[in-house]
Amino acid sequence: MSTSKTTTELMPGPVEVPLSMRDLASVLVKHYGIHEGRFDLLVEFQIGTGAVGPDPATLIPGALIGVSRIGLMPSKKDGPTTVDAAIVNPAKKSRKKTAG
Repeated sequence: MSTSKTTTELMPGPVEVPLSMRDLASVLVKHYGIHEGRFDLLVEFQIGTGAVGPDPATLIPGALIGVSRIGLMPSKKDGPTTVDAAIVNPAKKSRKKTAG
């Protein structure tokens, strides 16, 4: 039995199909327990500057951009990623108790 790994074993794939922006907004609406309103995905970026390069001898001025937070914001105008909380996370209807 060989202990070497093939290239496909070293490069894992996603657990499932990646979420679209709209799908991620729907997940967040459910996570926050929101049942009303229209929302868009909010992505907050962080930008850093400094010397970048493959080694100290070839450093050049550069910038790095990363995603720092993801959330929701109320939608002022419907767009391609807008979700309606009443549709993606409808409020549960309470059952009426019957006298018995």
